[in-house]
Amino acid sequence: MARFVKRNWMWMVMAVTVAVAGPLLARTNGEGARQRSLETLTEVMDLVQKQSPEPPAPRQLTHATIQGMLHTLDPHSNYMDESEFRLLREEQKGSFFGIGAIIQQHDQGIAIISPMKGGPAERLGVRSGDIIKEIDGANTEGMSSNAALQKLRGEKGTLVEIAVQRTGVPDLLRFSIPRAEVPTNSVYYSFMLNPTTGFILIKDFGETTSEEFEKAVTTLKKQGMKQLILDLRQNGGGVLDAAIGICRQLLGPDQLIVSQKGRDGRDENQTRTSKGAQLDPFPLVILINRGSASASEIVTGAVQDHDRGLVVGQTSWGKGLVQSVVTINRSRGLLLTTARYYTPSGRSIQRDYTHGLDDYYNPEDEKDTKPQGPAFKTDLGRTVYGGGGINPDYSIPSVKFSDFMVNLRFRHSAFFRYAVHEKEHFGIKPGQHADEIVMARFRAWALEQKLPITDQEWEANLAAMQEQLSIEMQNVAFGIEAGFKIQCEKDPAILRALEVMPEAEALLHKKQLTTRATPTTVATLR
Repeated sequence: MARFVKRNWMWMVMAVTVAVAGPLLARTNGEGARQRSLETLTEVMDLVQKQSPEPPAPRQLTHATIQGMLHTLDPHSNYMDESEFRLLREEQKGSFFGIGAIIQQHDQGIAIISPMKGGPAERLGVRSGDIIKEIDGANTEGMSSNAALQKLRGEKGTLVEIAVQRTGVPDLLRFSIPRAEVPTNSVYYSFMLNPTTGFILIKDFGETTSEEFEKAVTTLKKQGMKQLILDLRQNGGGVLDAAIGICRQLLGPDQLIVSQKGRDGRDENQTRTSKGAQLDPFPLVILINRGSASASEIVTGAVQDHDRGLVVGQTSWGKGLVQSVVTINRSRGLLLTTARYYTPSGRSIQRDYTHGLDDYYNPEDEKDTKPQGPAFKTDLGRTVYGGGGINPDYSIPSVKFSDFMVNLRFRHSAFFRYAVHEKEHFGIKPGQHADEIVMARFRAWALEQKLPITDQEWEANLAAMQEQLSIEMQNVAFGIEAGFKIQCEKDPAILRALEVMPEAEALLHKKQLTTRATPTTVATLR
């Protein structure tokens, strides 16, 4: 029995929490029932604390109990400890205090992918390709990127000591870096794909996102933008007001952006654009995938329902539950679901989660199936579907690496490591691709490193390796935006968006004609 308790105490606590969550959360005047539930919960926690061979810390037990209760409600109500709540607030505010470097966990350790231009790390000489071996004296072996991030961030002006391993340098290099404010811009990339097509990637929605987007559009127009691709792939959402702010820049006057309905479905709150808003008439295509959720789906749903643009990619995640952030003891937080989102046509964004959290968090989406939810109509009469997530107007399969490429890229970090080698020994030019000469050098290096590459694998994956190495070369030499521009050249979603842009332009023109033809109704108060 003791062995069972030792192995399963967490699940025991959660099971009891499930049993008491109903009485705790039900609307009842029975204070006696509530009191008995609390007494049961306290008794079980006390038993686990006293009888488990390795008793958990009280904070750990409390955290697990609260999470167990919240997860009986829905997948997105969540309790955050001090560190989790701090990260949430930093992401929402759009800045934090750190060393100013993009890091990633590699097989060799925590790698510096790219120091941010003008940041503390770059000013002191930290380079792309450096491997962080120590942070404040702690060895980083086996440390995750998130754990390293926690250690690198801190109070403004405080010092963080890191020791890095650099190619060609026998001893560790040590840096004492003062933490400074590092902006976490939501608009991650903003540039011209061609002389008339602008491209904006928004990685999340924070307090500054709407202003960043407005500035990006203005800048791209000055560079000749006549049409826009808005990339919301892997954007998990964030601050609702940011999504509303972007919709107000994209939609016309007095248009519904999103509706929120309380749990009982009665209390409804609608958010609209202003009656004096002016439609900015540039054709628009939005890119989404399974990682696009929440605020991303609000923007995409509003654009699609109002026929403002076309949507390309894969069906979005389907997160249509509204969380209110409640601060607890100033340092912790509670994300509590209080309502549901609905698109302007009336579609529910939320995907079904009644079959269990495993099915919800790990959906079988090898391919996009035909929508199964109820049908709705856009402003111009196009059919769209509810029932979870936003279905794109044009579906494209997700790009997947072969097992060979996965091992080479992630397990061995081969492309990143060689890109650093190429930069140090031969130099890299802006926009340079990995040609036959570079690939020959890469293969010789791979043999020296004893990487498992057969002749057959080399031939079968040559184009994919060439593309990935070209991206990493630009990453380490000129920053991740330079590498991303190389990636865009063969990105299937971007290429498809460019193909359907004339249709997006025709849709916008039709919408403008319909809007002009709609008679204005004058209401008289009597």
